[in-house]
Amino acid sequence: MSFLERLRKDKMKALKDKDKLKVNVVTLLMSSIALEEKESKKELTDEQAIKFVQKELKQLKDTLDQTPEDREDIISETEDRIRIVESYLPKQAEPEEIDKEIISFIESEGLSKEPKNKGIIIKHILGKFGAKTDGKTVNGVVDKVLKN
Repeated sequence: MSFLERLRKDKMKALKDKDKLKVNVVTLLMSSIALEEKESKKELTDEQAIKFVQKELKQLKDTLDQTPEDREDIISETEDRIRIVESYLPKQAEPEEIDKEIISFIESEGLSKEPKNKGIIIKHILGKFGAKTDGKTVNGVVDKVLKN
């Protein structure tokens, strides 16, 4: 079952269960994927479609960060949306796992732990982990490793 088929199936189930929030989130994901397919005039692979899920997750987390603490209703709804979006992503890599891969890559490539190598390291890690992590997490772990 392709990723888009899974979204359609989940949307139908949410409609039957009268889960408005999940219907809205899944519809948003489906429409952003469909728009990209229409613009590029080709069907997206599951890996490419997951990038749109990651993008939506990032936007929701930004919304959560910018929401005033006294707006508990918005915070609660955004957290629920985040949980739904995260359920469509593969299990995320732990920072410790990323840390080990960074150290291994630095040693295997003979790189020094200098900020000038940061771009090379991030590019490798994002390529290796793909949808299992995001740039913000990798950036933070790389900074920590380079400082030690």
